[in-house]
Amino acid sequence: MAEHRPHSAPHESGSRFLLGIDVGQTAVKAVLHDERLLPVAVARRASPVERPVARHAERSQDALWAAVADAVSEVMATSGVDPTLVAAVGITGHGDGLHLVTAEGAPVGPAITAMDSRAHVEAAELAADPDRLRVVLERSGQLPTPGAAGNLLRWLLRHDPERVEQADAMLFCKDVVRLRLTGEISTDYSDACASFLDVGTATWSAEVLDAYGLPAELLRLLPPINPSGTIVGSVLPAAAAVTGLVAGTPVVSGLHDVQASSIGMGALVPGRLALVAGSFSTNGVTTTQPDVDPRWQSRLSITPDLRIAMSTSATASPSFDWTLRLLGVTDATGRDALIAEAAALPPEEQVPLVLPFQSDSPLGAEASATLAGVRDWHTRAHVLRGALEGIVLMHRWHTRALGERFRWDEPIVLGGGLARSPLYVQLVANALRAPVTVVDSEEAGALGAAIVAGVATGLLPSVEQAQRDVVRHAPAVLPTDASAAYWTEVGTAFDELVEAIGPWWRRRAEESSPDASASERDDRAGVER
Repeated sequence: MAEHRPHSAPHESGSRFLLGIDVGQTAVKAVLHDERLLPVAVARRASPVERPVARHAERSQDALWAAVADAVSEVMATSGVDPTLVAAVGITGHGDGLHLVTAEGAPVGPAITAMDSRAHVEAAELAADPDRLRVVLERSGQLPTPGAAGNLLRWLLRHDPERVEQADAMLFCKDVVRLRLTGEISTDYSDACASFLDVGTATWSAEVLDAYGLPAELLRLLPPINPSGTIVGSVLPAAAAVTGLVAGTPVVSGLHDVQASSIGMGALVPGRLALVAGSFSTNGVTTTQPDVDPRWQSRLSITPDLRIAMSTSATASPSFDWTLRLLGVTDATGRDALIAEAAALPPEEQVPLVLPFQSDSPLGAEASATLAGVRDWHTRAHVLRGALEGIVLMHRWHTRALGERFRWDEPIVLGGGLARSPLYVQLVANALRAPVTVVDSEEAGALGAAIVAGVATGLLPSVEQAQRDVVRHAPAVLPTDASAAYWTEVGTAFDELVEAIGPWWRRRAEESSPDASASERDDRAGVER
């Protein structure tokens, strides 16, 4: 899992540059690219997340902006680039969650991230009403998680209604960053469709709002929508002072991180499947088909006529990192050594079967992580490879659902932090029985954001051409013939374990969950549709 090095070749006099900012669940990245879209300088900061009580995952909007400003300032300082040569700024960020602001742009409480599950009761109530759920799915193109804006707003109305009353707009992560840069309140289609957008008409829908059980007056919170590549403002003097950018530098609307990563992976092309093993296991096929299904999200892309059908769950890095902590691995050296031990095992040697649901599961909130088939001869290397196989099997779970409706070209494109491991890449190829190629960029999201900004300013001809000309992929890794029977057996075992343990999950959730307390039952009854 090698560290990426910025490009250091000299630049021609008069060169222009593009800044891509990628705000993720765990990290903020700022990357300055030259006209060839090669990285000139990279800076990273931790993406602040606080967990004050169980199920809450939130952050100060001020702290988030401070992390972004600090990363951008470092990039500008270390690059040595004259800031007047930055042609535009592109921004991408994680989707879902809830960011409330006033008309002046001031934050109304902390931002709630997509990893937050405080609204699980509201999500369960919606899931128990098939008529309302059908409206949400058919109109918005997806079923909401507890971290979706609709469920979070309903939770706030029950527990903190003053906060909703104080707010004038509902934004998404990248919108908050753009607001601090430009003072402009809006969003784009790729983020808007995670809440109350009718994906058929690409307009806000009062019907979807009502299906969530929210009052119609909350339509006032929904901001203007622009295509991702629209220049919506320029860097304000106050933002310039803390970032090292020049006031007046154009800033585009920006886009959801899956869309940006797809561009940076050369995969925002109809009929291409991209997998990302990062904070989420993200599995998306670019398409123009409007098909919807409970197992995936049909999300509008940089323009309303293009979509990514994506099936996701927080079953990648959260599960991997938890396993490392369990095994006592605390640094990159230990991590790489353990991965090497796992890679040295015979490829078809049986290892523990892992259901990687430590943080999330597409099978329901009651599902938890499971380690099965453990023997006394298993070492920590066996456990780690089992954990990696469990994460890979979630790619299989998600793509199997997508494959019922969509077709895609090969090779499959793979990105995310785990894709830096040759072992992981081979496991994915073996499990999916398809060639897999890894994009030659560790910052695909920031690259995608920069490409969109470059097209908006005329520095680049088109997103399509940039993907063809700039994005580079490693040679495809093929599935091994010897692994076919092994992965058939492991995949079947995974499915059988999920089915067998399902009743236990549900019974345990009913019997022992604190959600069954009298106080929370009272809370549930406190707000009626």
